[in-house]
Order: sequence, then structure tokens, then C-alpha cells
Amino acid sequence: MASVTLQLDAATRAQMKATYADYLLEPVPHSEFRAQVDGVTITAYASGKVLFQGKDVEAQVARWQGQATSAPSTKAGVTSTKAKPANHSHLPQDFANWTIIGSDEVGNGSYFGALTVCAVYLDAGDRAKIEGLGVKDSKLLTDAQILDLAPKLRQVLTHELTICSPAKYNEANKTRNANAIKVSLHNFTIQKLLAKLSARQKLALQGILIDEFTSPQNYFNYLKKEAHPLTKGLYFAEKGESAHLAVACASIIARAWFLESLTTFGAPYDVVLPSGAGANVDAFAAKLIKKFGPDVLRETAKLHFKNTEKALALARKLK
Repeated sequence: MASVTLQLDAATRAQMKATYADYLLEPVPHSEFRAQVDGVTITAYASGKVLFQGKDVEAQVARWQGQATSAPSTKAGVTSTKAKPANHSHLPQDFANWTIIGSDEVGNGSYFGALTVCAVYLDAGDRAKIEGLGVKDSKLLTDAQILDLAPKLRQVLTHELTICSPAKYNEANKTRNANAIKVSLHNFTIQKLLAKLSARQKLALQGILIDEFTSPQNYFNYLKKEAHPLTKGLYFAEKGESAHLAVACASIIARAWFLESLTTFGAPYDVVLPSGAGANVDAFAAKLIKKFGPDVLRETAKLHFKNTEKALALARKLK
């Protein structure tokens, strides 16, 4: 597990707390706040030190490193390292300039809302035009930027989007774990996109890149259970958005629809659902349960999260 410590001033730490408002966890002793985003735990201390811990800390560190008052340092008992880019040496040479389909999912780390999967076809000749729109890793973009970019990308790129509602997710989770569900959704979405491609696009297609959420071996094992498994031409890469622009585009479109799902699935209850899985989400869910009963979670949330148990306990305490 990588860990990076930045020294940040009070104003920046306050900005961070506001940015991560939907992802806050219970603070630890001597901390100002603690949050968890995409598997990265972020702990800010009054001393000015902010600790990033997780498998892939690079994206979150990059958001704030420019505002650091000193170089990454070492916290007692924890070795801090400069964020390193993902290693994509296993991909073919010049892969970033290939014509490919890129596929990514959003929402798997949020208790409320849909799990959205998007696959995008990106012709190598269109790369400069897409870069000109300001496309980059969705984790480095604000929600406002994502909601502005996504419609532009949907207009110019051949793509396919699958929205797995909380109700459908919970039904699938009765017989499949989270990774098996994601494999099924990627497999389905990519094949729907392939069916949309013109003869010219199919001829130009050089490969399919899936943002790696489980090992390729596990992916193919889960794929065996699918009625129509797509096995040829697949590549996998951690931080796929930095390996090819197609994955970055897919991530932005999927993220935009995930954000919209928070409004869509909250509408029957006159609320906008919060993203993330922190303590604020537990409190929000408890109020929903108190007002509408525990079955409200089946239509709005992913029940296997630990938040379900916490929310039910909190709801019992509410008057």
C-alpha cells in the first residue's frame, strides 16, 4: 500500500474538506478530517500534514501537490513515496495512439446511486480533437466540469452506456459478488457498442482496453459464467485513463450519468442522494429509513455495503 504525505496550509485543508464532503469518515485522534475516495484514505492533521494511503494514491495526490508547502515527507512509522505513474509496459508499443474501445465503470464505491459502465470507441485520428476538449482522468475533474464535458463527448463519440440501478444491482448481488457484476456489465456494454460500429470502424479497431478492477485471470474466470463472453482483443490496465484517452472519455460519461442517478433515484423520495460511503451517508440513510421504512434502501442503495447495518442501527435511535 502506497502512502504519501503532503504539507498543506489551513486554507487548502479547508478546501479539501469541502471537496471531500461526500466521502468523510469518522476522524482519528488529532485529525481535522478523514475521507475515503476510490480506495484512498486521506487524513488531514492540524499540524498541516495530510496523509494519503491506498493502492492508487497518485490521482488524489496530484489534485493537491501543487499547493504543498514542501516536498512529500515521511510520517513517523510510515514511509512516504512520491506518487508514481501506473506501469503500462505490458501494453503493446504505441498503444496510446491505437484506435480502441475503452471501458470503465463508476459508482462501485458509492453506497447510493447506480453502477454505470461506459464503453467508448476512439479513432486515433480523433485524439487531438478530444484532447482539445480538456479530457483527462475524471478523478482530477470537478463534478461541474464532468457534467459540462460529458454531453460534448456523447455528441462526438460512438459509445454505449449501461446503467445498473440499485434495485437491479441488489438482485444480481444475490448470486454474484461485486466483481462478477462488473464483469457482466463490461462484457454486455462492450458488445452493445461493437454492434453499433460501422464496417469501417470495426476494420480500424485494434483492441479493447478495460480499466482493471480485478486481475485479468479473475475477469476471465467470471466471464465463463456469461452466456455470450467476449474474450478476444481484450487488454487490461490499472489507471486505464492514463493508458488511453478512450478510457478517460468512458470514465467521464459514466461519472456524469452516475451523478444524475443520485437525483433520479432520489426523486421518488424528494431528495438528492449523497455520493460516497462515509458517516454522512449513514446518517442520510437512517433518515430515509425512518421516513420510508428499510425497503427504501433496496431502490436507492447497494445493500451489501456496511453502511446498511450502520444506517439501520442509527434509524432505531432516531425519534
